[in-house]
Amino acid sequence: MGLFYLGLDRQIVARMQSRVGPPVVQPYRDVSKLLMKENIVPDGAWKWLFHVSPVLCVMGSAALLLYIPLFGKPALFAGSGDLILVLYLLMIPSLALVVGGFASSSPYATVGAQREMVIMMSYEFPLSVTAVGLAWRALQAADGHAFAFSTLSQYPVWDLVGPVGFVGALLLLLTLIAVTPGELGRIPFDIAEAETELAGGLLVEYS
Repeated sequence: MGLFYLGLDRQIVARMQSRVGPPVVQPYRDVSKLLMKENIVPDGAWKWLFHVSPVLCVMGSAALLLYIPLFGKPALFAGSGDLILVLYLLMIPSLALVVGGFASSSPYATVGAQREMVIMMSYEFPLSVTAVGLAWRALQAADGHAFAFSTLSQYPVWDLVGPVGFVGALLLLLTLIAVTPGELGRIPFDIAEAETELAGGLLVEYS
C-alpha cells in the first residue's frame, strides 16, 4: 500500500508540474529491480550491522500494524499504553537507518546519518507531546484504556473539550501538521538523503 501511495504522489506532483510523470506502478518496478541487484558491502563496513539495519527498519514498520486500528476494527494487540509503544516503534525505522548509515563507513552516509539524528530530535518530541496530550484529555473526559488508540478512536477530542480546550487541541493539530513532513522525510525535511548533495545520503550504499 505504501508503494501505491508513493506512485500516486509522484503522479500528483507530475501533474502539478505539467509533466507526464512515471506510472503509478513504478515504485513496484523499482523494488523488484533492487531485489535482483547484487548485494555489495562497502570496504570497511560493519557487515552484520549493515545487513541487520534494513531488517530492523522493516520489522519496526510492520509491528505498527499490530497496534493501530484499521478499517474500523480494533488492533490485534490493543490495550492500555499501546499509543506510547507506537511512538517508540515509529522511531525504530529512523534509528535503524542511522545505524546502517554509520555502519557503511561511507562519508556520504555518515553525514546523512548525522542529519537524520538532528531531524529526529526536532520532530519526535513535538509528535510525542501531541499524541500524549490528546490521549490524556480523552482519558480524563471519558472511560477507556490509558493512552490507548481505542480511547482516541471512540471519543473524538473535539467533542470532549471546552472553548479553551478547543484552542489547545487546535494548537496540537497545527503542531502535528508541522511535524508530519519531518516524520515522513518529505521536502524540506529530506536533508538526510539529499540526493542532489549527498548522492542519497544515509541510503547511498543500499542503492
